[in-house]
Formats: sequence, C-alpha cells, structure tokens
Amino acid sequence: MNLLVISQMFPCRRHPTSAIFFANLMKELAKRVRSLTVVTPRAYIPKGLTKLNKRWSRWRLDPMVSTEKGIRIIRPYVFTIPGPAFTGLNSLFMNVGLKRLLEDVTVKPDIDLILGYNMLPEGCSTVHLAKKFDLPSAFWAIGSDVHDFAQRNWLNYHLSRKCIEQADLILTESQELEFEVKKFSNRIKQIKTFYKGIDLSYFRDHPPKPVILQILNLKPGRRYLLFVGRLIRDKGIHELVQSFKNLAQRYADLDLILVGEEDEKSKLRAELEQAGLLQRVVFTGIISQQDVARYMNVAEMLVFPSWAEGLPNAVMEAMAAGLPVVASDVGGIPEIVVNGVSGLLVSPRNVAALTKAVDLMLQNEDLRASCRRNAECLIRKKFDVRRNVDELCALLQMLQNSKRCLAWKREFALSIK
Repeated sequence: MNLLVISQMFPCRRHPTSAIFFANLMKELAKRVRSLTVVTPRAYIPKGLTKLNKRWSRWRLDPMVSTEKGIRIIRPYVFTIPGPAFTGLNSLFMNVGLKRLLEDVTVKPDIDLILGYNMLPEGCSTVHLAKKFDLPSAFWAIGSDVHDFAQRNWLNYHLSRKCIEQADLILTESQELEFEVKKFSNRIKQIKTFYKGIDLSYFRDHPPKPVILQILNLKPGRRYLLFVGRLIRDKGIHELVQSFKNLAQRYADLDLILVGEEDEKSKLRAELEQAGLLQRVVFTGIISQQDVARYMNVAEMLVFPSWAEGLPNAVMEAMAAGLPVVASDVGGIPEIVVNGVSGLLVSPRNVAALTKAVDLMLQNEDLRASCRRNAECLIRKKFDVRRNVDELCALLQMLQNSKRCLAWKREFALSIK
C-alpha cells in the first residue's frame, strides 16, 4: 500500500516535538507499507516579512522535500489565516494549494489512500482531494477540531459535517470523541476509536534519580509537581498555579515544573512573582521527548487540569513512566484514568477540588503505589504503539480493498450496459 498523509502538525526544525506521537506511529507504519509520504503544509509568509519578526523566519527552516526514517516528507507553503475561526476557510485554501502537488505525487508512486490528521483543515482537504483523485479517504478526529474549531462558525461546522459524511473512515482519539462526532450526522460510513499509543522505549532503563536530577539541573531533596502541555488558559494552567500557591504554603519542599510552549509565561511569572513563588517554579519551554521522560521519572505526579481534551499524550506518557496522575474528568481521560484506581479525577476549573486531589496524592503513599502499578499495566496492554500500528495497518488495508471492490463493481456494471 502506498499511503499519503496530510498533517500540518509534524516534527520540524521550528517545532521538533509537534505531534510527536503521531509521527512515532507513522514511523512504525512506514515499516509495514510499500511507501509513506507525509505532506505537512506550512504557512506561507513572504520572505520580506520575516525580517519584521524572527519567529516568522522559522517557518522557512525546513527543506521542501526530505526523507526521514523511511518517510518522504513534503512541506509546501499554503496561504493560511491564523486563528481557529478560520480553519474552515483554511481547508479551502489547502485544497487549492495541494491539488497541483497531489497531481505530481499521485503519479509516482501511485497513491492508494489519503489519510488526514485533524478534521479541520486537514480532514476536509483530505476528503476533497481523495474524491477528486478517486481514492479512499480517512481522517483522524483528535479533540479541539471537534470540540472547538467546528463549533466556531457556520462555515467550519458545514465543512466538518460534509467531511464527516464523505470520509470512508473516521478514526477518533477516544470513545468520547467518537460519540461527539456522531452528533454531526447520521450518515457516517465508518467510524472507529483508535488509540495511537506511545513509544514505551522512552520510559525504560533510565539512570538512578540522583543522576537524572543532575542532568536536569534540579535540586535534590525537593518534590516536584509536573505539568506537560501548552501554557494556555484552556489547559487549566491558571487553576494549576492557584492550586500550587495553596499547596506551597503547606509543603515547603514542593516545587512546580511547567513543560511546553510558553504562550502565557509572562502572565504566570507575574502571578508567581507576586506570590513570592517564582523561584519554586521551573519553565522548560519545548523539550525533547527524552527529556519529558526524564522529568516524569523524578516528579511526584503529573497534574493535568485541562478544560477539554481528546486523549492527551501527556497523561499516557505519565502512566507509562509510572507517574501518578491527577487530571480533569474531560474528553477521553476517564477512559484511561479510573478514579482511585489508576489516578485521581477532578472537575475542570475547580481549584478547590484540584488542590484536595493533589494533596491526597502527596500524602497517601499507598495510593500512589497502586495507581502507579495499575496505570503501567493498562498502558503496556492497550497503548503500545508497536502493537497498535498493526491494527491501523489492517484497517487501512481493508479500506483500500473495499474501495477497489466498489471500483470493480462499477466497471463491471458499465461493461454490461
């Protein structure tokens, strides 16, 4: 099978960890298919404008075409309007921008199937282009595309619904997300929850804790709460900081580590400085998956109070690392974090409940140990990327075969007329 994938999110020089779990899945899939091409559109910014903002110049760091671990990667420029409200419009721009490219790509090698990662804009573009080239199409619904982007305006909703009805297969990150997608239409061809899984090798054979603390330049004798994700309001980051302010008064040895894109770092720093706690918080920015695993090996727990989610990779990573989890009971999180069994769940936007749960986990060593055991067992059984990729390969092969069968039936019907 020759597979074409469309995804704006993919590791690059500008953002080395972008959709790293999806990329790991694709690396495993590349070993099982004849060819795998990833088209990862990037925003078109005129070269002259990059002089006005150094961050814009980072969009031009990667080559147009490269090959990495058996995957051919193409990074075309596509006109893009920033902001979730414009994802529908951006899918139309993507259709135009990728049509000429796909006309070249589908000739050599022949493409058997197009897979999009994210409903808006990639999924909509995938379905449109697959229809144009008479190919089977599938896309992934991952969370914010369904919960947020599709609900922003009429165009986003209309294109999402059309995409959902025309796709040959829809994959969702969680059962909760599958339920939400089904609300868009009762004319869905095929939908299935598929867990991408994680690369468990990152969480094996780490050096002793004192060595890791030294590598990360962290103080020994401290206890660390860990957050992994973008530092934005919707991730519950302000509730986390407020909760930490409450807990820091009770636990003099407690510090906080914030890992991820630092969108609201200045606001958080100001709040922490006012509370006299800035020196007890570590901001790491974007770091490698290996370093994320290191932080998870020295932290007391992952605290993940997000307002809305699909199935967050950070939670799966923490569970694989044997790190207790306190998370909000939203999206697909309750599918892997069973309250009191493999972690603790709290209502989103509830500082008091979050503080109470973190406090309980800090105090109860037996609870931490049982959550650690149960979480590791679940992740290794259901979320190993090397095992799950075989299921994905079988699904895509069935989709390709069914599409071929329909084509043969059409040809036969025409031949006997």
